[in-house]
Amino acid sequence: MRTKILGLLILLTVLIYSCDEENNQFIFDHEAQALIDDEDLVEYLSTHYYDSTEDAIKEIDAGQTSFLSQAQVMNVVENDIDYKIYYIVTDEGVGYQPSSVDDVLITYRGETMDGVIFDERQSLAVGNPWINLTGVVKGWSYGVPNFKAGTNASMPNEPLMFENYGGGFLFFPSGLGYRNAPQSTIPANSPLIFKIDLQFAQAADHDNDNVVSNDEDVDGDGDVTNDDTDGDGTPDFSDSDDDGDGILTKDEDTNEDGNPMNDDDDNDGTPNYLDSDS
Repeated sequence: MRTKILGLLILLTVLIYSCDEENNQFIFDHEAQALIDDEDLVEYLSTHYYDSTEDAIKEIDAGQTSFLSQAQVMNVVENDIDYKIYYIVTDEGVGYQPSSVDDVLITYRGETMDGVIFDERQSLAVGNPWINLTGVVKGWSYGVPNFKAGTNASMPNEPLMFENYGGGFLFFPSGLGYRNAPQSTIPANSPLIFKIDLQFAQAADHDNDNVVSNDEDVDGDGDVTNDDTDGDGTPDFSDSDDDGDGILTKDEDTNEDGNPMNDDDDNDGTPNYLDSDS
């Protein structure tokens, strides 16, 4: 799939492995791999399309509309490396649009660019259907929030059923997947393709403190994992006592409205649950 000149390929190949002489080990160059992956993804997107009649991704052979002409691009930085996620929303959805830390009910099919299907979930009826977006590959954590969920149409004592849900495709590089570690039928350094239907989603509260996890982004940078108000090594979204004052966050709800975020007893602009001397 490489389309650049041979010289560039040789250069990138050399960059992939550099020797750490002190430890006599090879260090993988993920930044160089990100460039290769993006080139491969762009070529794949420009030469493939979705055949809805067969529910299959195929190579363009008769002027079909390419993925590339439909795709939107999301730029993300992970481990100080720039990556691009490509996504296509085929069904808009009318429900909740999750954050990267929320719980989702999702059906999907994952495959490599060679067409090997490595994982799929066609039904929510088997096992625990909930997936939290902090526990999946980063391509999902970043990519799934571009879609909206549906609405719950389930009936009592009947299987889960949702309607008007969003869906489409995610395409992301190996650096946001399994990187250079092979996984069963997924070779090392494999960009991944997912067809998804985001049937339902809801805000998660990882520490059950009545502040949803996405609202525990105190510094507002979009990353809840780097907010640790009391400096105890546990991020706020997983810490039931955010300010370390010995009072659980959920118990700092002075007005007892179920929301600790709007209680500020000393009127200093900092909610009680983040204020150790409130």
